Amino acid sequence: MPTPLTLTDATDFILSHASEQDLPQIMEAVKQRHRALAALRTASLTTGTPVRLDRLKPGYLNGLTGILGPIDGKFATVILDADSTKRLRVTSRNKSYVVPSDEARFDLEGVPLVSCLPI
Repeated sequence: MPTPLTLTDATDFILSHASEQDLPQIMEAVKQRHRALAALRTASLTTGTPVRLDRLKPGYLNGLTGILGPIDGKFATVILDADSTKRLRVTSRNKSYVVPSDEARFDLEGVPLVSCLPI
């Protein structure tokens, strides 16, 4: 039985042996793997899962944390924790979300599940 390839083997092949013509196929394979892993990750998300936001625009939302609220298809409400609520409230670039000064938590609606990373 052949020895399985390792990440080091694949990286070495790309860096040392892949031709210019090989690179688009390698790039497409990486994109497909990203999509497959994102689909697996999002399928495992349920209401109440602690998450960190990533790959969102506007960028100031990236890194905020909270728990998943209601999920509607490919989107969810993320209930931000106290630290992230405060961070969103005081972010000078925030022009979209009005966070009342007396709120300890904030419901961020319409967040794509692919941007919710379990923590």
